[in-house]
Amino acid sequence: MKVTITTLLLVFSFLALTGCSKATEPQQADIAVFEQFLSENPISSINPSIDIASIYQPSDPLFESVLYIQRNLWAEAKKQLEPMAKNQNPDAKFWLASITWGTGIKNNPIAKKLYMESAEQGNPYAALFFSPKNDICQMYYSSECSEKWVEKAQKLFAEQAKTGNVRALYYSTILKPDLTHEEYIDAVIQSAEKHYYYPLVEYSNNLRKAEDSNQEMKELAIELLNYARFNNFVPAIESLMKIEGKHKRMNGSIYKELMTQGISLGANYAWRGYRILSIEDDSLSEKEKYIAAKATELFNGDDFAISFTHPPKEKEALIAANNKAQEKADSVKRVIYIDGAHVPEG
Repeated sequence: MKVTITTLLLVFSFLALTGCSKATEPQQADIAVFEQFLSENPISSINPSIDIASIYQPSDPLFESVLYIQRNLWAEAKKQLEPMAKNQNPDAKFWLASITWGTGIKNNPIAKKLYMESAEQGNPYAALFFSPKNDICQMYYSSECSEKWVEKAQKLFAEQAKTGNVRALYYSTILKPDLTHEEYIDAVIQSAEKHYYYPLVEYSNNLRKAEDSNQEMKELAIELLNYARFNNFVPAIESLMKIEGKHKRMNGSIYKELMTQGISLGANYAWRGYRILSIEDDSLSEKEKYIAAKATELFNGDDFAISFTHPPKEKEALIAANNKAQEKADSVKRVIYIDGAHVPEG
């Protein structure tokens, strides 16, 4: 099952739910606050251990399914999620809806039903899907979009926050109707201190793109992204790679370091860069180019580069190359960094 443009819109609509208000707009005064945070939490090289607030651990029933989604292997995820959804698992219904929506006109009502059931059964992200601020909801399910779902999501997050759930603590705060900028910044920092780095990355990206962003603010954004990157958070790595790419520095040492780190952690953007640069690299043999393309296909189903390579003709050489590719794909860390508010872009 391939990623579609409509799915990409779904990703950005989720982000918009938590990123568009006066209280969350970056301010010049934030610099001093974050500089203090960075001075109290110094890190200037990649952490040898991975310590991010992942939603699922390998022992959790949904781990494999969501890892498949993260890697864009949706057909495999669907096979695992459907039985759990039939057994009334609200989280399984949410994730199944996330990979069902946008895959065909007939599938949109199925996704809507799954989202609705998941929300009614207590999944706050599913409830948030029906926010009036969600463009996808307004476009396709306008009669269902209501503030009552936002209120329900906030209450569900608040209940989960009592258990110390770091995501719940963050979203229960920023969904408050009377949220202040100070509360927002404090929530971003507290989340980072508890190893949930999405808010910090989102703030950093907004800081760079803000209309009144000056050089000092842009530099702070890079520092914050590097803080999350050094803590092995994939979205920060991808943001930094995109910045390097925007400035045409894809052959530079920083981009290559980011790509190497991203590949080891399962960043789809890094793997795309890897297979593109590999097939364009004249210093690589045809066999090496094939191994890079095959490894990418095995990792996340991206078979784009295969058609541009020439696999070994001899059977034994082909088997050896495929084994090398499998080893590279298998070497990727099995860590989930996506969550209900951040469905993968593909």
